[in-house]
Amino acid sequence: MKLIQSITFILLFITQLGFAQSKKEKLEQLFEFYNQQNLFNGSVFISEKGETLLDKGYGLSNVALKKENNANSIFQIYSITKTFTATVILKLVEEKKLSLQDKLSKFYPDYPDASAISIESLLTHTSGVYDYTRGNDMKDQTEKSFIEFQKTKPLDFPVGTDWSYSNSGYYFLGYVIQKVTGISYEKAVEKYIFKPLKMKHSGFAFKNLKSENKVIGYEIFSEKEQKPSIVYDPPMPFAAGGIYSTVEDLNKYYNGLKNYKIISKENLEKAYTPFKKNYGYGWITMRMFGKMTVGHSGYGAGFCSNFVQIPEDDICIILLTNTERGLNTATYAIIKTLYNLYNKDYKIPIIANVSSETLNQYVGTYQVEDNFVVYLTIENNKLKLQSGNGPTTILYPVKENLFYAEELMGDVIFERNETSQIESLNFHVGNQLKKATKIFPSWGIVGTATEKGWEGPDAKLFETETKGIWTIKNVALKTGELKFRFNDDWTLNFGKDMSDGIMPKGDSIEVLTGVYDIILDITDYEKPKYKIFKKT
Repeated sequence: MKLIQSITFILLFITQLGFAQSKKEKLEQLFEFYNQQNLFNGSVFISEKGETLLDKGYGLSNVALKKENNANSIFQIYSITKTFTATVILKLVEEKKLSLQDKLSKFYPDYPDASAISIESLLTHTSGVYDYTRGNDMKDQTEKSFIEFQKTKPLDFPVGTDWSYSNSGYYFLGYVIQKVTGISYEKAVEKYIFKPLKMKHSGFAFKNLKSENKVIGYEIFSEKEQKPSIVYDPPMPFAAGGIYSTVEDLNKYYNGLKNYKIISKENLEKAYTPFKKNYGYGWITMRMFGKMTVGHSGYGAGFCSNFVQIPEDDICIILLTNTERGLNTATYAIIKTLYNLYNKDYKIPIIANVSSETLNQYVGTYQVEDNFVVYLTIENNKLKLQSGNGPTTILYPVKENLFYAEELMGDVIFERNETSQIESLNFHVGNQLKKATKIFPSWGIVGTATEKGWEGPDAKLFETETKGIWTIKNVALKTGELKFRFNDDWTLNFGKDMSDGIMPKGDSIEVLTGVYDIILDITDYEKPKYKIFKKT
């Protein structure tokens, strides 16, 4: 109950942010409370029209050493890297060393469908190129291994006919940059961006970085437990996510772009213009509270980041955290504070005491539309909603069956059937009421060890009479790798822990050819375990 009472206090406190305080004071106090409630651990930079409103670190950069984050803390920024890759590509276009209409066949003549894949289609995720993060068996992180692996994967769709986020597309762009410039991708980013903008604390190969400001990334970061995440071997994740940086360096990047120090106004405007869906040349555009934002987020092992601009008002928001906790809540709260939305129609809920036993009743999978499901889980005694691979949304209890979602700026209402079981939830998207019905999909295994490989479908597990225990018996596996996955979807997945049990989004589990019985134990969802028995 202490946690619920704390949430009540933070939300009541937020109501006071609109009165007799400067924006600086509002933002600083907001983040102090986010940190106290373990909702933000990292560094933040916010500016408006050139004035710095907040430039500070919160929480711990290294739990073991009790070292605190600060404005100079160095984080992995993951997919924000894609904006750097796109900017270098556009710079090479300006230098007439490259054209957006150049085909991949110019650089890889033997690659399947290369004559149809343009540089522009790679920039805008419209190439149909298979995303290697779905699963791969590359023996190393070399260009040769990457190309050979990608050759085995057909396009997801004909070039230009659809949109699908592809990290592999940005790997290709990194290799194209190397071929055009004659230097490594990393050196090209340094030449065209880091050095001109004096970004002295940004670079690549985070694993090898020696700096007192380097932070530790955590896959688990709660009041009870903190567990450091894996650190990728260089050059992974390369041109799709390999950069490390600081909030102050990223502010230099923002100002360099804004003042056209890297690419021209014409090309920057093209980069910020949606090409398909809401994605331009390396940038995501989104309307938030009536304002057009441009930016990109990053999410991966141990770190989460968000870089948001509101060009019409010269606002820059940079959030870097050394946990895997999503940053949507903090980003929305910043924007609402900057525009004084807490003084207007922002709804402050009255938080009720809801027991952990009741919270557990809401956990499950809810289908909104044919191809859209949301997952409700509990972490650190908080009910969280997640769709796709994006960050989670915390649901704050207003009363039993009624919750408030910060990002939705509205209520989530659960409905029960005649036997008092939860059967659906309702929420608003804009002015539309959406209903999601609770469904009961299963866990499964997927990977090179299974019959269909990483593309699935999964080999299904079946829940036993003991809730939370899933099993599959006499399953034939090949020598290879596998992971546990829920509902044929990567949103919820488990892999191998290097110590004991399993962990979310861990390494793949290696097996040899044989017949197996497999048990997945998620009776404690935050500490799942597995057992694999080889029978023959």
